Amino acid sequence: MSQEPDQKPGDESGAPQRPRRFHRLGRWLVGIGIGLVVMTLLGGTFVGVAEHYTAKPIFCASCHIMEPYYASWKQDTHGGRLNVACVDCHYAPGERTTVRAKLRGLSQVASYVSGRYGSTRPRAHVAPESCMTSACHGDRNFMNKPLEVGTVTFVHAKHLMHTAQDEQPTLDRLAAVTRLLEQKLGREHLAELTAAARQIGPAEERTDVLSRLCEPWNVKIDRPLLAEFFQLEHRPVRIAQLQSLQCVDCHANSMREKLDSPAKDIQHHFQVQKSSCYTCHFNNQAFNTGTAQCMGCHTPPQKAITVHEGLSKEVREKLGSSDLGQKTVRMDHSEIVKRKVDCKSCHADVIVGASVVTRRDCERCHDQPGPFVDWKTNLTTDVVTHYHAVHVPQQRAKCLDCHAQIQHQLAPSGDQTAGNGFLSSSMSDCTHCHTNQHRDVLKLLLGTAGETVPKSDPNMMFGARTNCYGCHTEHGKVKGQEVLVATQRACVSCHGEEYVPKFDQWKLSLEDSLKETQKAYQKAHDAVAKAATAPADARKKSERLLAEAAADLQTIQNGNGIHNITYALQMLDGISARCGEAVKALPAKK
Repeated sequence: MSQEPDQKPGDESGAPQRPRRFHRLGRWLVGIGIGLVVMTLLGGTFVGVAEHYTAKPIFCASCHIMEPYYASWKQDTHGGRLNVACVDCHYAPGERTTVRAKLRGLSQVASYVSGRYGSTRPRAHVAPESCMTSACHGDRNFMNKPLEVGTVTFVHAKHLMHTAQDEQPTLDRLAAVTRLLEQKLGREHLAELTAAARQIGPAEERTDVLSRLCEPWNVKIDRPLLAEFFQLEHRPVRIAQLQSLQCVDCHANSMREKLDSPAKDIQHHFQVQKSSCYTCHFNNQAFNTGTAQCMGCHTPPQKAITVHEGLSKEVREKLGSSDLGQKTVRMDHSEIVKRKVDCKSCHADVIVGASVVTRRDCERCHDQPGPFVDWKTNLTTDVVTHYHAVHVPQQRAKCLDCHAQIQHQLAPSGDQTAGNGFLSSSMSDCTHCHTNQHRDVLKLLLGTAGETVPKSDPNMMFGARTNCYGCHTEHGKVKGQEVLVATQRACVSCHGEEYVPKFDQWKLSLEDSLKETQKAYQKAHDAVAKAATAPADARKKSERLLAEAAADLQTIQNGNGIHNITYALQMLDGISARCGEAVKALPAKK
């Protein structure tokens, strides 16, 4: 049988055969497909393993700049007890698998490999959504749970669930104060006063501004009312800031940035930064007012506080108070609170610093002139509201990124002359105007004033940390200047009515001793002046003794011996004795 013309030899089926190159192409495609499948499987496996490994906290610690952060995480409750992974907090729910998150991770790797990792401080953000997942705090059981933060009992709901209903009494009070001021000032002057009250600044300074603004209007407005008006006008700004409050505004990493710190010395990875609390509560607030009210956070100590130890019999007799100081005197805070004694009398030092924001603080982030085109040094409540709205939710700025820290703790009771003792706050208010005006007062208070009696006990009230504000409680004028003056009522408010005759007796005793000492000094002064022909050595010794007596006498007259009556009486005795020595040093008259 003959073959068909179009049939190729060896093809029994009769189907046309493809060229050999198509066979090779098919094998290549199959190989490539198999290779792609294998690579995909291997790549997926690698990505899965890498994803699993890089999600572990130990991987974060492989970068040496993260070692202290990893160590603090292990010390923290989240790491040491609950073993919460870094990625569970530092990525918001659903963010971890996004392309943006991967690119951010790659940028961090690039910074580390290129050596740029040390140019900036690591700033890992924690979104509130990460904290509020069902596996963490989503049940919100923490909201009404009282938490002990130092000596303060803290409740989250008071800060995070503040409602308009909670603010209604404040708004009603603002409306009442505004109506009262409008009746006294008129609508036009009220508008000027309101604009001045909405300026940002320390509360006392702003109250002074409002007081001076009212003077040309010939209307008497009490300072407490002006201070309250200032605070009420600022209150809505503070409440609005609560609405944007996030977990990281209070909780943040505060471990010590030392690679060689021992584990026990490393603070927790994610804990409350108390300085953030102080910034919000005390910024531009007068002492113990508004959000800075002591009893808003603290409860009075339950233990009695030692005021001072007993005085000697000799001192008691000199003071004319045989019952004073026979035993150690203790103070009960509950009695002080009941008598409504201002906490500032003993604790003015607990708030140090002002949480100001300067242009230099802004320039740490803004290195271009654009943001400063509308920069104003005198900020208003509207401007501050705008700045917070831009920087807090949008830029994730924290309080201390912009604001200076405020310190809130008791100052040392020891060296008051170093500028860091508990007298420093009250004294600094005076020295703004009166440089060294109270130098002699401070020497008397400390018991370190004299040449004749170099050292004695400090003021008896130092045991209670009583400062200038404890006695100088009322506004008055001295030589035409408005100052805080001391009154006898300040003594009564703490000690009771029985101290009225004692105080009068102390003053009388001091006045009598001062007169006698002045007579002794004048007698010695006249004797030295008349001894012109005395030997040079004798005259020189007398003049030296008399100069020491004069210096101490001047200190008591300038500093007012009532600031430390026991020391003042000792010094007056020492001055009289020194005057007698000056006279004896002169040769006897023939």
